[in-house]
Amino acid sequence: MSTRRQFLSLGLWALAPAVAPGLLSGCSAGPRRLRIAAGDEGGIYVAFARLLAARLERRVDGLQVEVHITDGTQENYDRLARGEADLGLGLADSVAAAAQGDRGERVRALARIYENYLQLVVAADGPVRTVTDLAGRRATLGAAGSGAAVTGAVLLRAAGLGTDGPRGVHVRHSGLATSLDELQRGETDAVLWSGGIPTPILSEVDARFPLRMLDLGGLVPAMATLSGYPYVERRVPRVSYAPERLGVTVGVPNFLLARSGLPQQTAQTVVEVLAEDSARLMPEFVLGLQYLTPGLMIQTSPVRLHAGAVAAYRRLHG
Repeated sequence: MSTRRQFLSLGLWALAPAVAPGLLSGCSAGPRRLRIAAGDEGGIYVAFARLLAARLERRVDGLQVEVHITDGTQENYDRLARGEADLGLGLADSVAAAAQGDRGERVRALARIYENYLQLVVAADGPVRTVTDLAGRRATLGAAGSGAAVTGAVLLRAAGLGTDGPRGVHVRHSGLATSLDELQRGETDAVLWSGGIPTPILSEVDARFPLRMLDLGGLVPAMATLSGYPYVERRVPRVSYAPERLGVTVGVPNFLLARSGLPQQTAQTVVEVLAEDSARLMPEFVLGLQYLTPGLMIQTSPVRLHAGAVAAYRRLHG
């Protein structure tokens, strides 16, 4: 896991004047630093974080932004709660579950940024045609620290599938690249991923090992009832690994989070960059209902907004 947890320091130096002195704490000497807990290499979290890092470095003179490779939502939330990251990305349902008790006071929301698609893929010529066909088979539900792991558990329960006994689903957890390698070798029967669509690595694998994305739409009401989170159905754009008449899947919004102790001016600047540079912050490969819309950014319930974000929205929207 050491290679997955390394951070990628983008090192893009700012081209514009500083927004405000003292934007970041602990910056009396050397380049100022902002740490973003992102996600799995090849996913939309990392792509988005790198775009955001570049825009922030252009805005703030002398700022260096580090994009950290992580296992996803749960790890990102933990890093923020421990003060080991300044910003982090997370699926709304997993974040809502994590923000319980004292931990909820250590993390605040900056914005709702875009929507993920839950993508359960199998071998196109294999025996799994529906989620219930996974009974007695193996499924890889994202990395252990990912939001997909949380949502995947709800998905299996909604389908009436347990994880015990001969008819139970044999659940595994690993990153996307490893999971897809296992699928191609026949070591797992399904891979769950939550991200933008198409996800480039899924398209690449599909070109040599045809994949099929399963229809999950019929499970959305049961998922919402079981979890208490208002999951929504989303129609899937036409991509190579989705059948032409796939139907719908599960949509889950993403939040950009911050440690609660992040300086107010820093949080305000991040939100202003999100709103003013929104057209430049969506990776080119995504289709469909992924979005970064300033009018929706404030919708982060049940996670409380950071005071700096509140100030930014008041300036932007009056």
